[in-house]
Amino acid sequence: MLALTSVVGATMAAVMVVRGDITMAILLPAISIGYGLAVTLSASRSDVAAQLSGYEEDERRRLINLRATAATGDVLVAALVCGIAYKLVHDELGGPFSMLSALGGITYVIASVACTRAGNTSL
Repeated sequence: MLALTSVVGATMAAVMVVRGDITMAILLPAISIGYGLAVTLSASRSDVAAQLSGYEEDERRRLINLRATAATGDVLVAALVCGIAYKLVHDELGGPFSMLSALGGITYVIASVACTRAGNTSL
């Protein structure tokens, strides 16, 4: 987790420097790396931090991750549907909301087929 947040932080810093925003070039990586550091250091003492760090040592944590991922997907799908509805009310065809919804639907179908064919529930 710390390595990932460090890479993301460095990338954000580089983008902000190119854009000429030095304040954000300092602030964004500090937030990203700080998050990674906090989660990594507290993972041994906190179930939540261990979960956020990606450390799934047992079936319980894997199930929590699966449920949290499903809940996140549900919220994102609801947001996309609301975005499409908003755009349609304003006489537009949905734009990026339609494309992201289609991508989500296609991904769901492909994952369902792959999991069914493999005879398990993991990719």
